[in-house]
Amino acid sequence: KDTPHFIVIDEENDFWFITAMDGGYIAQYNLVNDEFIDTISVGNNPALMTLDPTNKTLFCSRMSMSDMPSMGGMSGMDNTSMMVETNIINEIMYTKDGLTLGREFILESDVLHGITYDYNKENIITASITDDWLYKIPLNDDPPISNTMDSLITTYVGNYPKRLQPLQIISLNDSLVAISCSGFMNGVNGQVQIWNIQLMKFVTSYEFDDKSIPWHLIKSPVSNEIFIVFGGIGGNGGLAALTYTENEIEMKWKTLDDNYINFHGVTIDSEGEYIYVTSRGNHYLYQFRNMVEDGPLLTSVPLGTENQIVSPGGVSIMQKTCIECE
Repeated sequence: KDTPHFIVIDEENDFWFITAMDGGYIAQYNLVNDEFIDTISVGNNPALMTLDPTNKTLFCSRMSMSDMPSMGGMSGMDNTSMMVETNIINEIMYTKDGLTLGREFILESDVLHGITYDYNKENIITASITDDWLYKIPLNDDPPISNTMDSLITTYVGNYPKRLQPLQIISLNDSLVAISCSGFMNGVNGQVQIWNIQLMKFVTSYEFDDKSIPWHLIKSPVSNEIFIVFGGIGGNGGLAALTYTENEIEMKWKTLDDNYINFHGVTIDSEGEYIYVTSRGNHYLYQFRNMVEDGPLLTSVPLGTENQIVSPGGVSIMQKTCIECE
């Protein structure tokens, strides 16, 4: 009932964390034995997280489930969703003894979802689903730097254009980030945008179609590849692999199927070979293999009993072998 949403793992210090959107809190667990450690309330609708194991710090974005793009029975944004505080990024410190709230970064835009550190851990990068606006928040307390993600919007107006609808942000290297944009409204195609975050300038993008609804994405740990899930229905859901350089992004392979409904979370193993995807539509976990020309489905596992609605969200996998894990 608290709607678990997103998971991050700190393998250096042996913790994992999860956001509970409807519960308004973040929970901390021991990675070795899954023992519960602590929860901390951050207010309305904690969404995604990014972490710094060296300084034992989390940053969390905030949004409402009612702000999510409408698809496959999911509710669209309504006017009341703008009443909750979804324009705040929370800083949370953690130790073996639990969680402590730090700073709050209050931005002009509502409905912040995608969030990541830059490679040097000097800035937090986040974006507004409703404003199509990108922010770089310096952690030395300098003012945020921002820019529009939509070429049709040249100045910040705060009127919720909600065209691109950026969902998740990942760091690619010391200058580039990739951003998934669900699009699909007002004739806007779903896409992945690449930005130079040092210059806060758009670099390039790859467009799908307006029925694909790109959702979460992840970078390969061993190559210049991005894997992105599609939340589309009616044969438009699935998984794609993209390759990128400093200036270009191209399709490597794409797999779609009528049974791939409302794909949501995605993660990858440490060898960059196996990709794992959650489905909110049929409540399965899927395993795909990253091949030269395609991404074949290897297996699928139900995450609940027959007719049970579990709506899995984020998924994460350890990148090293856990020797002492129970």
